[in-house]
Amino acid sequence: MDSSSLLGLGAELSTAFIKLGYKEPTKIQTLAIPALLGRKDLFIQSETGTGKTFAYLAPIFSAIKSLDPSHGPLALVLCPTQELVVQVAKKAGELAVAAGLDIGVCPVIGGSPLSRQEAALKHKPYLVVGSPGRTLDLISMRSLRLENLQFLVLDEGDRLFAKEYRDPVSEIMRRAPKKATRLLASATISDAAKTAASVYMKDPESIDLLDEGVLSKDIEHWVFYVEHRRKIDFLRRLDNALKPKRCLVFASSGDRVTKAAERLIERGIAVESLLARQEKEHRRLAIERFEAGDLRYLVTSDLGARGLDIAAISHIISLDFPEESFFYIHRAGRTGRAGLTGISILLADAWEIRRASKLAVDRGFVFRTKALAEGQVVEPSVEEFFAKVEKGEDERREYLKKRDSSNSRRR
Repeated sequence: MDSSSLLGLGAELSTAFIKLGYKEPTKIQTLAIPALLGRKDLFIQSETGTGKTFAYLAPIFSAIKSLDPSHGPLALVLCPTQELVVQVAKKAGELAVAAGLDIGVCPVIGGSPLSRQEAALKHKPYLVVGSPGRTLDLISMRSLRLENLQFLVLDEGDRLFAKEYRDPVSEIMRRAPKKATRLLASATISDAAKTAASVYMKDPESIDLLDEGVLSKDIEHWVFYVEHRRKIDFLRRLDNALKPKRCLVFASSGDRVTKAAERLIERGIAVESLLARQEKEHRRLAIERFEAGDLRYLVTSDLGARGLDIAAISHIISLDFPEESFFYIHRAGRTGRAGLTGISILLADAWEIRRASKLAVDRGFVFRTKALAEGQVVEPSVEEFFAKVEKGEDERREYLKKRDSSNSRRR
């Protein structure tokens, strides 16, 4: 691949790109690869499906392939979920094989025996991919040494500076040698995350491609008006109309995930749920079955928006608009990947529609107004759609008024 050779990767990794299906580098790869080869600390902000993982793995491999990992790994990638650790480690292994490079990759996650991971680290991997808690445990035990580290990557970096991960991530960044190039990559990086990370970085540069329009170019966005209490039943009706080949469903609470999965199972639909509280083996098998096509539906929380890179997901359905708007971007980005197109569907009440509309305006995409009529998906005019929203809200207020009145009489 001439273009990636020009980026400075060399023949091995240029050939690997071709083998892995890239006809030419994506824009984020074109910008990030030379910067990382130049050992610049970076913030990379780009929509999902734009090739961010290879944008950092390829230059890291180019830089470390001839170095000696005897005194500890040369690169460390931190991820917020076990699923994402597995995905990144898998991609790293595929890249190494495609390039013909003898670069060992070691994933480390909680829930797996420490002794097994300690043994794996003794094989001197070039790259470690880990969840923050388990990675810090291994560092504290001196099973994972950082003095040789050349690169430290925070994949889904905004999430890694959320409350539940901030302390171990900050400690790992503090312990990493100053020589190590640091990178935060995500579809969205908040100002708070940038401020927190910058303490441990040297004059970081920002590459921001959020205006490149992947969300509008490769993904259609549909919105249905549905009252909150009717959404799960509406999901069953929507399945009748669409019969999606491979559909990822998001809900903001674990209870809603479980209930939605149960309702779909009642219809005889092949479905599994995916929740952080489930056993690691259950989650692994659910993802494998979904990826293999044994399941048409996988229902998950926003856990799934960060750790799933599954080809040919035809539809995304959000049972709610997430409390933090940017999660919608991560959800929608699970479809329309690798040159394919997809549909992201939002089931929203009036308040959620207002918030979703603001996000669409801010990020430059459009929600197409949709409805179900006689078992078919139709597209009413915007005026007809919002007239239905207003009528539905009037009915909802009347329902709540009658319910409250009935409860008062009982008391």
